[in-house]
Amino acid sequence: MSGTPNDFPSLKPGGHVCLPYANQQEKHQAIAGFIQDGLMRGERCLYWGTAAEFAAQLLRLEHRGVQVSGVRDRGALILEDAAHVQSPWFNAKVQSHAIRTATVAARAAGYTGLRVASDPGTNCDASIGSEQLATFEYMLSRLYGELHVTGLCAFSHGDLDSSSMEVALATHEVALIAGRLCPNPFFQPSDGPSGVTTAHHPSAWMAANILETAKARELLEAESAALIVENSRAAQRDAEYQRQIAALSRAVEARDRLIITAARWLSRPMPGMCSHLEELAKDSQLSQARAVLENCDDHLAAVTRLSRGLDEIASFLQMQVVLRPEALDLVEVARTAIAEIDEEPASEVVLVALEGASHIHGTWDRLRLTRLFHSLIRTAREQGYDARVRLHLDDLQQFVRVRLEFMLPHAPALSDSGERVRALAYGPSGESDYERLAVRLWPAREIVRMMGGTLGISTWADARVIFTLDLPKASPPADAGEKPSLLSAEERASRRQ
Repeated sequence: MSGTPNDFPSLKPGGHVCLPYANQQEKHQAIAGFIQDGLMRGERCLYWGTAAEFAAQLLRLEHRGVQVSGVRDRGALILEDAAHVQSPWFNAKVQSHAIRTATVAARAAGYTGLRVASDPGTNCDASIGSEQLATFEYMLSRLYGELHVTGLCAFSHGDLDSSSMEVALATHEVALIAGRLCPNPFFQPSDGPSGVTTAHHPSAWMAANILETAKARELLEAESAALIVENSRAAQRDAEYQRQIAALSRAVEARDRLIITAARWLSRPMPGMCSHLEELAKDSQLSQARAVLENCDDHLAAVTRLSRGLDEIASFLQMQVVLRPEALDLVEVARTAIAEIDEEPASEVVLVALEGASHIHGTWDRLRLTRLFHSLIRTAREQGYDARVRLHLDDLQQFVRVRLEFMLPHAPALSDSGERVRALAYGPSGESDYERLAVRLWPAREIVRMMGGTLGISTWADARVIFTLDLPKASPPADAGEKPSLLSAEERASRRQ
């Protein structure tokens, strides 16, 4: 702080400031800032000083950007020579009457209040005793508080003895020291109308302040110790909660991976069983058992629906399982997924052509990535009508782009351009192909979202459909402190299937 207007944000009307200064420059700078702050707040400023100080003080105000002539002409700044009132300067009655009169005049002139800077000079400071000074300053504090007048009293270190300077500090609630406006911890409020307090005995009030400071320090140390203990206990509880949460997370993950493995084992043989029963039903040698086979087929259809439900549950749980990234070749994972799907029985043989890069290395969760390829390729096989699905893999700098292209079954002749678009959009049932694809791809979309990628669908007028998948090469790293899954053996078995 340097005595600028911004140095007084906490100074409110009724404040009583003590300015102990060591040299004239420090005093001029502080008083100039005090007066300028009052002018900016719309207050009338009254400077009680000596004629020798007026020129230096006005020059300091000019340097701060105050138009001294203007503020003096309109009465915003009034200079009063303390030499004219030197004999009764510390007379409480005389000063009380003068301040009250000046306050009434300032408010009558339209000012927001009165601000008084008192600098009577070194002769007046040296001529007053400690008790008289205490009585006078306490009178000013009460008067300023009553009238909402802001006051500043300047005291020279070199002209007051130590006891008088101690009294000066004890009788002001705020001190302006080294350009900084500070709350005064040694301030002693007046005990009565006479203003006589222990401040008249410096050793007494200093001892009292030392005792209060010691008590405050002991209280602060006790509070700090209690907070340290409580924080330590809270940290221990948090660590225990984290361990319990980690154990529960591992248990939930183990359950989810078990359901995923069971669902895959149950869903794999069901299509083959259905196809085998259909062939048996068509065999003429088993015509007598046709009714039994039809009943068995109904039950098997129910079991098939159950297996599909389990497969959907597994797809959902797969998205909740904690990522376990490892270094993988995405092309090799895609080949493995295609081989697994080719082993599944289907009514029509659909070839999946793998194109693009021969190797794409990155860090992914193998089970989740395999599940993603299964979902995309199965959707293409079930929705497409020709015997070819193109799976194109591109190795880009920060991510991998996967493009899966196939043809929808609703593709009329090119000459029927008007009907072709409607049939492609809605199909024979009136349901939108795009809506069906969006529903079918919901598990895949969620897996991609959990892995930080994007999945889009584009349809074309010639019945082409393209799935475009952008997948980052690096998955979020696994927690180093997390223990291995309880079902790592089952997970490995499921991945070998």
